[in-house]
Amino acid sequence: MIGATMSTDLPQHRLSVPDNVDEESFFSRGDGRRTLVRHSDLEAAVEDGVKPFLEERERYWVNKPYAFIVIYESRRESELRYYAVEPKLADVERRLVDFLKDKLRVSIDYHTVDSDATPAERAQVIRNETIELLKRYNLVAQETIEEQSGFGDRVKDALASVLEKRADQQAAKDESVDPVPVPRDDEGEPEKLDKEQVEKLIYYLVRDFIRYGRIDPLKQDINIEDISCDGYNSPVFVFHTEYENIVTNVEYGESDLDAFVNKLAQQAGKGISKRQPDIDATLPDGSRAQLTLGREISDKGTNFTIRQFKEVPFTPVDLINWQTFSLDQMAYLWLAIESGRSVVFAGGTASGKTTSLNAVSLFIPSASKIVSIEDTREVELPQRNWIANTTRPSFQEGGSGEIDEFDLLQNALRQRPDYVVMGEVRGEEGRTLFQMLNTGHTTYTTFHADSAEEVIRRFTTDPINVSKSLFTALDIVTVQRRVELGGKKVRRAISISEIQEYNASKNSFALSDVYSWEQATDTHRNEDRSGILDDIKTQNGWTDEELETELRRRRIVLSYLVDRGINTYAGVAATLQAYMRSPETVMALIANDDLEARVDNLRLMKNVEINVDPELEALVPRPTPDDPTRDRAEAVLDGASDIFGRYRGVDPDLARTLEDVTEAAKEAQEKAEER
Repeated sequence: MIGATMSTDLPQHRLSVPDNVDEESFFSRGDGRRTLVRHSDLEAAVEDGVKPFLEERERYWVNKPYAFIVIYESRRESELRYYAVEPKLADVERRLVDFLKDKLRVSIDYHTVDSDATPAERAQVIRNETIELLKRYNLVAQETIEEQSGFGDRVKDALASVLEKRADQQAAKDESVDPVPVPRDDEGEPEKLDKEQVEKLIYYLVRDFIRYGRIDPLKQDINIEDISCDGYNSPVFVFHTEYENIVTNVEYGESDLDAFVNKLAQQAGKGISKRQPDIDATLPDGSRAQLTLGREISDKGTNFTIRQFKEVPFTPVDLINWQTFSLDQMAYLWLAIESGRSVVFAGGTASGKTTSLNAVSLFIPSASKIVSIEDTREVELPQRNWIANTTRPSFQEGGSGEIDEFDLLQNALRQRPDYVVMGEVRGEEGRTLFQMLNTGHTTYTTFHADSAEEVIRRFTTDPINVSKSLFTALDIVTVQRRVELGGKKVRRAISISEIQEYNASKNSFALSDVYSWEQATDTHRNEDRSGILDDIKTQNGWTDEELETELRRRRIVLSYLVDRGINTYAGVAATLQAYMRSPETVMALIANDDLEARVDNLRLMKNVEINVDPELEALVPRPTPDDPTRDRAEAVLDGASDIFGRYRGVDPDLARTLEDVTEAAKEAQEKAEER
């Protein structure tokens, strides 16, 4: 067997394993089989010279059973290191992978496959064709082929016919089979691959043909926000949500890096060359990439930066559990956003502005019409009545055919939205955004600024230059910052301010700091009375007590989600949307401690669409509340007995509630069309 020659060069066990890591369990699949990648592969991935100085901080799977991540701290350099661990290929396996790549490039029509198939189906094409090649070259026994049939039978008929046609063409050209780079027995027959070797070969072929090559484990790590390589023979760096910037064990040589960046450009449908050596691109998975080719404008040569797209967003519950916002702040934002007040999320780089924007968008009522505008898709909403617009670069010299944020904002005015969500304001499009604000369109966006005063100054001076009288249409500015607490970097909303009025004679704005953050105690404090809440009270004809009840009920819902650990995107989104359409139903479910058991039923509303892959959801690093946050949630629930008393023993008719929600959405849409 080829397998007998494949593992003799693996290094000896020299890495220390923490006492709390059970490797037998870690390297086991659900069916009891061992994973394809194991401890010996970890040993091979780490340089021998640094092993004595490394202390493991964390390990987790990103693509089980093929790839996992280990975070080490080097005691010698006092730095963190990120190791992506995949199955190690022996020399003969590596040659065989290269051999099969050459054959697959001939046998598969990628233009047809790309246009007609999903990534999963294209991966299946690679698997099936690889098995056919291994059979043709007599590299696998029949029982191995039968075991590999478990890879699936869901390939489209059209794709299967493409493969058959290509295979026939190749067979006609290839009557004398090329010598295969594997050992042979005494009779000249190639030694057979075992099932794990076949699985390993298929993994690398799918990884390199369909996915992202050697950075694929990094792409599949949901903890990673950015992936970057600064040039030839430079290590790849990642920005990790927990550990921030970390150097990885992934590196590219000159020709490999050029080829990889060219591939990324092709996947994005872009061209990159010496004539146009740098481009912005959107990758097939929604991630945003900045690509530079060669040394034309970069001394270190070809480089790339990829900003990851999160398929499953974070939620208001996550923001509370991270302590980015407090329970009281989140209830305030909920009522403000539900009531149509506009917000700018300001902060520096990596302060979490877009994460917060995405999360609080769950407070937009599902009966509303929403238009989002972005240069790259980052916003993800469950509301069905949502038009997601993205910019388009020019396909010609001179900018002809370009569609930018300004164009999309002009289009949005004609689409008559209730809410506009704009990914980020950078320049002159800010003026159009404030024109929309002043015509009654509730707007949310992010902006690079470190204070509410800086937001005002930069919006009302060149290059944006919004009229100061128009700027008062904005209601709220939240400012977030990355700060260090207890040796860790965390994100905090350091202030929530309300724009009150502009005094022309003094050329100044009146700001009310409703909430502030105190670093010494790591607490959010309520400073001034909210004029926004007073306006909402007047708008609804509420008394002070009724306003407080509305805020209190929203604190109860959020507290219950925190306390019961209902933190999945589907669970939180369904609960919030259901409350806004039928508060009595959700309060009855909470009062009778029945929400968790019946939350899936709330997803049946026709004006929301919450389709989250459970496997992707399971990978999301949802934070857990610390003791003060949990105590605050428990205190809110303990003090709600007077409200809960009304609902004890009430079993809400969810079917009727969902019907009412749908009818309410239709009525809201009809009224919007009448306007």
